[in-house]
Amino acid sequence: MISLLSARSALRFAGTLLTRPSAGPVFSRATTVLSLRTFLTTTSVQLPTAKAKPKAKAKVAGKPKARSTNAKKSPAVAKKSPVVAKKKPGPARRVKKVAAKPKFDRKLMVPPKRHGTTAYAVFMKEYIANGQQKQIPVRELIKTAAKDWNALSDAQKQPYVVPIQANKEVYEKRFEEWYRSLPPGYLRQINLKRKEKSKPIVRKPKSMKTPPNNGFIYFYSEYRQATPSNDLSVPQVSKNAGVAWHALPVEEKEQYNRRASDIRSEFMKTRSEKRSGA
Repeated sequence: MISLLSARSALRFAGTLLTRPSAGPVFSRATTVLSLRTFLTTTSVQLPTAKAKPKAKAKVAGKPKARSTNAKKSPAVAKKSPVVAKKKPGPARRVKKVAAKPKFDRKLMVPPKRHGTTAYAVFMKEYIANGQQKQIPVRELIKTAAKDWNALSDAQKQPYVVPIQANKEVYEKRFEEWYRSLPPGYLRQINLKRKEKSKPIVRKPKSMKTPPNNGFIYFYSEYRQATPSNDLSVPQVSKNAGVAWHALPVEEKEQYNRRASDIRSEFMKTRSEKRSGA
């Protein structure tokens, strides 16, 4: 042990002599101290190795991690709702009931058709049928039909007038039966449809109308038949009939009025009998 310590001290002393600064370059104190260290005098100093930084893991897109339910939940503070004053119930509102639209039978809404309303219409129908048998165009038949009709005398036109009266009676009977069979509301709906198509409205049959209780109506009908009014309008004819009515004596006026009352009473009697029989 003593020899080892002496050897070390001798070497240290020798090193100081060799490295003592002279006229040469000036060394720093740090380099001097480092040069004095030898493998015999000092142990090697090992610096700690630097730890490698862990590589950042790539984030994988996926579902977010569910939060742990173990975490303490903060107690929920109940919010106080504002105090609202209660409204007094008002009067109940009335709800309008919408009535369902009634369904109408289309067959009942079509009135019966007229056949041969004038003598000329009957003549025209027969004239065109005869002309078509001879293969004459309808346009030419229509042009010549008016001339041939005007050329006929009253006696020749009479055969065409007879069926008109028969057709009229049959039509009036059919029309009255149809009118009586209409349920409530049908006549109004029929007239609305006819007004949309610019057609005349359906009126009450003459047989169902109450006869007037005025003698002037019967006088007016006789006056129009007796007085020619080809060049006069209907208002002018009615005005002339009124003048003639006022010019009549009282006895003749009473006759017309008595006639009107008799017809009216007879009509009321027959109507009451029909209602009682039904």
